Amino acid sequence: LKHTHLLCTLAQGPTTRSLAPESMGVGFGEDEDLGDRAASGELLIEAWCKALSFVLTSGRTLAAVRAASRTFRDVVREPAAWEGACVFIQPQDLEVHGGSHKFEALVPLLRLASRAVLNFRGAQGPGKRQAARQCLATLADHCTSATSLCIRDWLMLERYLPVLHGGFPSLRHLEVIGCDHISSYDALVPVFEQHTSLLSLRATFAPKAAAGEAFVRAAPKDLMALGFVAFEGPGVLRELLERCPLQHLWFAPTAKFPSGMTAAIAEEGQRLQTLALPSYLSEDACAAVVRPLERLQLLCRMRIGVFEFGSGALAEAFELLPSAQGTVLRRRGSAAELTPGPNHALWAPPQADAQAGDPPAAEPSPAAAAEAAAAEAEAFQPPGRRSEGQERQAWATAYEARPPPAQASRIWLGRQALGERPRDGEGYCGLLQPSAATIERMAAAFQARTRLRGVML
Repeated sequence: LKHTHLLCTLAQGPTTRSLAPESMGVGFGEDEDLGDRAASGELLIEAWCKALSFVLTSGRTLAAVRAASRTFRDVVREPAAWEGACVFIQPQDLEVHGGSHKFEALVPLLRLASRAVLNFRGAQGPGKRQAARQCLATLADHCTSATSLCIRDWLMLERYLPVLHGGFPSLRHLEVIGCDHISSYDALVPVFEQHTSLLSLRATFAPKAAAGEAFVRAAPKDLMALGFVAFEGPGVLRELLERCPLQHLWFAPTAKFPSGMTAAIAEEGQRLQTLALPSYLSEDACAAVVRPLERLQLLCRMRIGVFEFGSGALAEAFELLPSAQGTVLRRRGSAAELTPGPNHALWAPPQADAQAGDPPAAEPSPAAAAEAAAAEAEAFQPPGRRSEGQERQAWATAYEARPPPAQASRIWLGRQALGERPRDGEGYCGLLQPSAATIERMAAAFQARTRLRGVML
């Protein structure tokens, strides 16, 4: 623990002086290089590799550790320094620096990394698109120990799915977030055939696509989590539940759900612990589905209606999960929660922690920081006082909802006659505003013809 603490302190800056106070019991001299001390044999290279595996996660951390010491510059080249690490590939790693892409210096070191999160946001142009494909192909060849792969925000995923067919031989968890919709379930059949030990798959398919018999027959026999999917019919769902020991099944929000689906889940879905149903199902229909599932802990329906989800037929056995914003119910007496992190999924692979689903946050640019500060200042206005931005929004809203000129004149004059303040936007959105003398004459006429309290505003 002492060595890990020293390493974390050292990675924050290039200097290595005065990093080991006497109170820590490590007798490093004030002017002594910690890396040289390690090279002399007092700290084994294997120990540094083990400590570095908790620090190295991306090209950014690699550059910081390299700058700390000459010894660290050599240690980070060892595959053992990346053993069990969760590695993030950021959009900036696709940029060209010094004649090569930034990821080319990082990927060859990741032979023993256990997880990889690829964020290809913005890879749209021909150069970036080819760089993203090259990065995925290189990772597929080098990451022979990776058991979990998460691909985010890539709109060209389906075109390059064949890269996954022969790569990542140890893959057990595949997650696709924010990418383009996969047009057909058959596109994943080769992935299933090459990765027979796959345990979980999370992807988004085209709304009109549905899983058929070919998809079910190719599904790995140990598959325990599948989402977000639709099926051609109850028979296909029944066959999948018989073939795979599914514990987590998530239907697509728009998936078809005929009456036979309820019977198939009741007969073969006794192992289910989390279940997501199509968004259009009523609470009574959801209750009929989950009533036979004794092991079910979390139930999701991606819809917020007039009546609170869980206040009807499900109220006796389930309660609303506070952190789910009205879309997830938890069985009463259960301690189940959504997974930590920004995704808040019903379930995540056991090795995934709060950071595995999202890349580490980068430092904001000066412009972004100034914009955030302005938004924060605007949000904390004194009670009863609106900011300039809120005033502009009020005028714009009133302008969009303005009535025809004749009606606007009648409404405006009626409010003035009643002594009321005009609504936001009136007078600045093209509404007619007569002069003060005209207002007085028309107000007198109004009083003579009708009761002022009966004016239609």
